[in-house]
Amino acid sequence: MPIKNYGVWTGTAVRVSAETAAQDPKSPHIHLFYDDGTGGKFDGARRASINVKSLSAISELVYWFIPDYRHPVTEALGSLTPGFRSLPSQPGGLALDYLRGNLMEFSTGRVLAHDLPGGPNDIIDYAMPDLQAAVARGATVHLFGEPYSDKQGIHDIHMNQGSVGQFTQYNGVWQDGAVFLHFAAENRTAAMFFAFASQAVHTDEATGNALPGSQNFATLLGRPTPVPADPTGPAPEPTPVPVPAPIRDDRRVAILAALINPEGPENQPDATGRPEMVYLVNRGTVGQSLAGWQILNRADTAHVLGGDVWLAPGEVRAVTLGQVTLSNKGGTITLLDAAGLKVDGVSYLAEDARPEGYLTLFRHA
Repeated sequence: MPIKNYGVWTGTAVRVSAETAAQDPKSPHIHLFYDDGTGGKFDGARRASINVKSLSAISELVYWFIPDYRHPVTEALGSLTPGFRSLPSQPGGLALDYLRGNLMEFSTGRVLAHDLPGGPNDIIDYAMPDLQAAVARGATVHLFGEPYSDKQGIHDIHMNQGSVGQFTQYNGVWQDGAVFLHFAAENRTAAMFFAFASQAVHTDEATGNALPGSQNFATLLGRPTPVPADPTGPAPEPTPVPVPAPIRDDRRVAILAALINPEGPENQPDATGRPEMVYLVNRGTVGQSLAGWQILNRADTAHVLGGDVWLAPGEVRAVTLGQVTLSNKGGTITLLDAAGLKVDGVSYLAEDARPEGYLTLFRHA
């Protein structure tokens, strides 16, 4: 079953510590202590526990740090008051989903071990300086995850889907964890995202379970899955079983730009201007049919492409969205292939959509 009482806890960072391999070689954490104005059993504070090592055979974590994070989620964080707020696990609100919310480019993540000699070369070396800066400057922290049963803190501050084995029971969609650090003096928000390297990068839309054929982060980011040696000798020849076709993760078609806010009235029967459009580019070396592909907005409303959309190699095509609208208050755009697998996804802010009639450019092919 998914994690319980998913939500976000807002407070002020007051201190931080990290458990080393000598202190906890099995399941260590970084502990960020924060004050939400209501006290707490940790010297007047509460505690956020961030996993820095997995219990799986692949023990590394994946870490993304974005020092000046811009996403519709961050625009909504400023209205949060100190304390914990439960969040429905659904699109269109504050709930996080690493895959469906287009929170970051997976390819920019670092696969990091827990605690290695020297450095910077492990997750403590990379994450602690930014958390220490948040403490030193009294940053506001927004912690996404699951509160402990005694309500003295929060955990599961990592991706909470795509897990396998004993951890499958905690999978779910729109329930991922993260840390956001807001530095008021600069009006800047930094984002910290964490995933286990063993988690899948494509998951089921209903359960959050790993899809057959999906890569895990270890493979996607260049760390092949190790095969444990059998100390008892060679294993018997297994019975052959069908192997699912691997899921491609090459962003073969990309979202290049979008006309989010055309001139004049939009999406009305009497509108005479250009409609909202999304520009797609074929980055591959062969032609690509987009029959059955979908373009989703932030509410996960889908525009399905017809069978007449064909992209030659390098071709850019403008797709009119029709009745599927892009919010001028910030949102996301996601491209799914005919099998329902995510091919690309982007996000934009209200300020990006404010000027009428201009394209919002997301990438250069």
